[in-house]
Amino acid sequence: MGVIPFPLTNRGVRHPTFPVIEVSHLSLDEAADWQANVMAECRRRRVPTSSLADWLETRGLLLRCTVLSSDGPGEPLRIPGQALIPALNGEREPGAIHHPGATDPHLLAQTIGVQCAENVSAGEAVLNRILVSGIGCPFVHTHAFYGWEDKGRRRVLSAVDIQTLH
Repeated sequence: MGVIPFPLTNRGVRHPTFPVIEVSHLSLDEAADWQANVMAECRRRRVPTSSLADWLETRGLLLRCTVLSSDGPGEPLRIPGQALIPALNGEREPGAIHHPGATDPHLLAQTIGVQCAENVSAGEAVLNRILVSGIGCPFVHTHAFYGWEDKGRRRVLSAVDIQTLH
C-alpha cells in the first residue's frame, strides 16, 4: 500500500481575519461633549474657514478632527493627505496627516469614516457608533460628521472619539 498524503494542520498558525464592522446611527445627544461642541460650532459658522481650525486648536481638538473634501461636483470625498488648516482653506499642499500601518485603530476609524461621510449632506450633523471586531483588538468609537457644500464641492469635518481599545 502506498503512502496517503494528508494536508498538514498546524493549529499554531494564525489564519487571516477580517474586520467585522457594525454601524449604528445615534442622536447628537449621545455624542461626547467635545464632539457635540464641534458640531455646534460647525453649524454656527456655516462656512469652513481657517478660523474654525483656530477654534479647534485653542480647545485642543485639532488633532481629533479630519477634513474630507471632493474635487468637484459628483466627485467622491477623500482625505487630501494634509493638515486640517490647509484643508479648511481649500489648499492642496502636502501636510501633516500621518498614515501608519493598517493595523492602527485610528487609521481604520478614519477609513470607515470616509465611507460614512459620503452620506452626510451640507448643513447636516451625523453621529455614528461603530463597533469593529475580528481584528485582534476590538474597539468602539463614535464618529461625528458635519457637511458643507459650495458650488458642488463638498467638505466634511470628521471628529472621532475612540471609546475602547482592549
